[in-house]
Amino acid sequence: MARFTSILFPQGGGSSGIDEVPGCFADLHLDEVIATVTAASTDDHLHRLFYVPLHEISFVEHRHRVFQDLERDETRQPISIFVDGMATMQRSLEQANWLPYPLQRQGGFLHAVHTYCDVVASLRDQLARVELTSRGLRDFADYVAEYVASDTFRRLASDTAAVQSALHEARYTVHVDGLRVNVEKYDSQTDYGEEVVATFERFASEVGEDYRVAAKDHSGMSHVEEQILGCVAKLYPHAFARLDDFCRRHKQFVESVIQRFDHEIGFYLCYLAIVRRLTSAGVNFSYPEVTAEPGALSADEAFDLALAIKSTSEAQALVSNNFHLSGLERILVVTGPNQGGKTTFARTIGQCAYLASLGCPVPARWARFTLPDRIYTHFDRSEVLSTPHGKLEDELIRIRDILSGATATSVIIMNESLSSTTVADALLIGTEILGRIIALRCVAVCVTFLDELAGLDQACVSMVGEVALDERFTRTFTFTRRRADGLAYAAALADRHGLNPDVLRRRICG
Repeated sequence: MARFTSILFPQGGGSSGIDEVPGCFADLHLDEVIATVTAASTDDHLHRLFYVPLHEISFVEHRHRVFQDLERDETRQPISIFVDGMATMQRSLEQANWLPYPLQRQGGFLHAVHTYCDVVASLRDQLARVELTSRGLRDFADYVAEYVASDTFRRLASDTAAVQSALHEARYTVHVDGLRVNVEKYDSQTDYGEEVVATFERFASEVGEDYRVAAKDHSGMSHVEEQILGCVAKLYPHAFARLDDFCRRHKQFVESVIQRFDHEIGFYLCYLAIVRRLTSAGVNFSYPEVTAEPGALSADEAFDLALAIKSTSEAQALVSNNFHLSGLERILVVTGPNQGGKTTFARTIGQCAYLASLGCPVPARWARFTLPDRIYTHFDRSEVLSTPHGKLEDELIRIRDILSGATATSVIIMNESLSSTTVADALLIGTEILGRIIALRCVAVCVTFLDELAGLDQACVSMVGEVALDERFTRTFTFTRRRADGLAYAAALADRHGLNPDVLRRRICG
């Protein structure tokens, strides 16, 4: 049979997901993103696949090609139908498991197997008609073709059809006489149902009100129905014996590779659904260039994905930004006015880096990243009274842990760190921290109120939040690569209140 085990990991290894949420998720709002991505899925464990970033560039490229295949309707639609069919099969199994009557449980199991055989065979047929470009989907299509042609699958399908045929031949009549119910084999007895319909047909009119009431779908059986079914089983012992034997022989009928594919393909389909929704609203996604060389952290028109999901649903404008590191540059030092989007900008960079490590399209028109071994975040935390140390000490402990674990291919996102101490102490400690990061040669984003840090070293790149030169000096939430002077917003406020240098000079001199 064709060599294939996983659509996420090209060499068959990898994890089917972990329960531990990455430490950066809450700070970067990736928990909100993944919750939205997986919300429509019936797979309760799908989110766990997003907790496992990749550490091999070939795996990232593998996922890019699978995503690109699935962007085409002719590829995505049959696979989506397969996933829906497998969900139907799983619901039938779960429903059958809690049914109280054994014969009904067996009937539900038979229906589940029939659904499975249909969706797998149909997927084989549909994929054979599609030109697949990714190695992953081509290998899976070959696997499905060989599996459907195998003795194992053909025996399962033929056994299913044979049992269904035998059960369809079980025709019977039910006579109700007061509290007495009599079940017999059908032997050309009169069908009173047809007579009743024919009798009332004469009263039907072309424009008549429909007084029919939809019957509720009760999956369970009453005790009377269960006894009737038991009588039918006695009337047709051979058919029901075949059903019992079928259920015992095919307990584990779902092939493990098919089951894993059904689970893993949801990673692609659900993420693509969000991408398609947002691109239809006018924003850009791209497949980032991922490199093993330290120092790569660049993107054009990048945006906060969590914010974009909210913005498109609320019809709000979305702001994107550019950021670039080159040569010896390693640290983006972000300054600007309060409430000017600095934290959102930092989150945008962290989100892009993490999604790139998953092999997903990133929220940017173009991007290039070092494949990170880990993404560390250090965001402001509220002081916890139960801890034996203060807020500053807690911050320093967390920073120490980050610096002790970070490598040249790590990404560090620091947001408003050291805000709990004096400016002088914050500058002293901040200088030491950035010096450690520069020595590590890893990339970092540092959101700070200390303009001096932006010019600390040639490794530091200053990104300044801008304000519009209108009468309200509105924050634009855009960031420009320029020297941090701390004057832009101060000058805007001075102008707003009639305290700009020209006015002050006239008043002093006049």
